[in-house]
Amino acid sequence: MKEIVVVGAGLSGLVASINLARRGFAVKVLEREARVGGSPLYHPSGQGTFLKMKEMSKYIGVDLSEVLEPIRVMVEMPGRFKCEIDTSIGPPWFFERGPRSTSVDNYLYGIARDEGVEFEFGRPVYSQAELAALPPNTIVATGLHFEGFDLMGQPYLTSHHFTYKGTCDPDLNYVHLFHDRYTTDYGYTSCFRGIRYVHLFNRYRPISLEAREAFARRVREEDGFEVPEWNSFTFPVPAASFNTPRLLVGDKILAGTLAGAMDNVAFFGLHGALVSGRIAALAVEDKYAAWQEFRRCTLPYRPGLAAARLMALQPSWLTRLGFLAAFSDYRRKKFTQRALIAGMPGYLNTVRGCTAA
Repeated sequence: MKEIVVVGAGLSGLVASINLARRGFAVKVLEREARVGGSPLYHPSGQGTFLKMKEMSKYIGVDLSEVLEPIRVMVEMPGRFKCEIDTSIGPPWFFERGPRSTSVDNYLYGIARDEGVEFEFGRPVYSQAELAALPPNTIVATGLHFEGFDLMGQPYLTSHHFTYKGTCDPDLNYVHLFHDRYTTDYGYTSCFRGIRYVHLFNRYRPISLEAREAFARRVREEDGFEVPEWNSFTFPVPAASFNTPRLLVGDKILAGTLAGAMDNVAFFGLHGALVSGRIAALAVEDKYAAWQEFRRCTLPYRPGLAAARLMALQPSWLTRLGFLAAFSDYRRKKFTQRALIAGMPGYLNTVRGCTAA
C-alpha cells in the first residue's frame, strides 16, 4: 500500500486525506497543534461562506449538510447604512471552526479516522531539511502560518488582525459586515451556536487604536455588545503577487490558502480550501488532470487581486458608496451576490461536477 503524507489537519488537508484513504492509500497527517481545530488565536469561531451544498458535497465526497447550518441573517453596513443580504441567494452557510465536537474540523477528522487515516499531533514542519525529508507527493496544507509560505517560497502579505471571542445566546444566528474608515478591508461580527466573534483586519498595515475604538463603538450600536478586549495577531495571506496560485512546488503538492485558493476581495477561504483539498488528492495520481482542476479553482484569483488593490487605493467614502450602491437595490443586490458566489475559488469546479475522478 502506497503511503502519502499530508502536512496540516485543516479543511484542505482533511479533505485530501479522506479522498486518498478511500482510494487505497495509507495516509498520515502531520499537525502542529495538539488536536484538530486550528489555532486557539482565532478558533472556536463561526465562519461563513456562500456555497452550493449538494454540488460541494458531491465534489469533495463528504456530506456537509450534516455539519453546516444556513446563516439566517446577514447584513452589509457601509458606513451608517444597513443593507440586508438576501440569504436565499447562494445561500450563505455557517461553518463552526475549532476544537469543539460540533465543528467542521472534528466532523472531517472523524470521517478521516473511520477511513483509516493516521494522525501525528504536535508535529510541525519548520525547516527545509524537514520538508526535504518528506516523500514525493507530500501534500502541504499549512494554512495561515508563516512557516509554510516561507518554506514553499510563496509570496504573501502580512495581514493585521484584532479579534474577540466570547459567548452569546445559542439561538442567535447572524453576520454583520462593516465597511467604514476603520480599515481598507472590513470588520465583522457573528453569533453562532453560542459563539460570539468580532474581527477587524487590514492586509496592508496595523490598525490604529482610534480605529479599533471606533469599530468597537459601532459594534456596540448594532450588536448591543461591548468589546471588553482585543486579541491581536498577524498571519500571511496570499495576496502579494499575481503569480501566487501554485499546485506543485518541486515534488510537493500545495492545498488551501498556501496554494492561493482564497478569494482576494473578502478573503473567503473556506470554499477554496474544500475544493483544493480534493484537487490535491487527485494530483497524487494524475497531475495533469489536477492542474486543469486547479486552474478552474483559482481562475478568480487575478481579477480579485486587481479589484482588491484598486479598492485599497480609493478613499473610504467611495468604498462605502460602492457597497451601498451594490446592496441597497434588490436587482443590484441579486447581481452582486451572484457575482460574489461565482467569484469564489472552486465555484466553477463544483458546478460542473467532478469530471476528473
